[in-house]
Amino acid sequence: MARRKTGDTSISNEHLRPWVEELRKFSVCQLADALGPSCSVETSIRPVDPSFRVCGPALTVECAPGDNLTVHHALHMAQPGDVLVVSASPNNDGALWGELMSISAQSRGLAGTIIDGPVRDPVEIQDLGYPVFCRKFSPRRAAKKTYGRINLRLRIGKISVNPRNLVVADANGIICIEPARAREVVDLASEIAQKESNIKEQIRSGRTIFEVLELEQFVRRNQEQANKGC
Repeated sequence: MARRKTGDTSISNEHLRPWVEELRKFSVCQLADALGPSCSVETSIRPVDPSFRVCGPALTVECAPGDNLTVHHALHMAQPGDVLVVSASPNNDGALWGELMSISAQSRGLAGTIIDGPVRDPVEIQDLGYPVFCRKFSPRRAAKKTYGRINLRLRIGKISVNPRNLVVADANGIICIEPARAREVVDLASEIAQKESNIKEQIRSGRTIFEVLELEQFVRRNQEQANKGC
């Protein structure tokens, strides 16, 4: 039976809390802009409600096909502030998460759950307000007989997630940040957010985005190149 491991998995939520508080100030768009083109973003796993946002350290789970026994164990193990990140078989039809588990996770102070697989009870989860992301919905319940693994490197869609990596998710997508890069990412995202704030002020004053970003120079350059080719 898998248990929490030493090493990176020993990083406490208390240690990560200041960075979680800073990172949750930014959208996934701002963080992706800060990290640049090399930043992988998963966009096919969607929030049950578009307003749902998640930010916290990952507790990673790999399920046996059609079985959520390991998710229940992870939920039992999880600490306040954790984000459950769950990988499942691509052909899995049994819902790995639902209303009852959301109630339990919310009552225990988890930050959210990301399921690379099916979930059920979407309306109830929306009403509850506990952030859940999933790949699809299925009314069928999962088995609870076969154990998978906990606290391992996962691949969910386009991103890889290690235990205790900082996961940020909203309606734009999901990204994963190594704790060692948290300060760098916060600094870069702060610059992005400040620039966006300045641009918004200018737009509200009546200027167009074309003017604010000084895009005329690029139009002229393209026109000149086109004319040379004639």
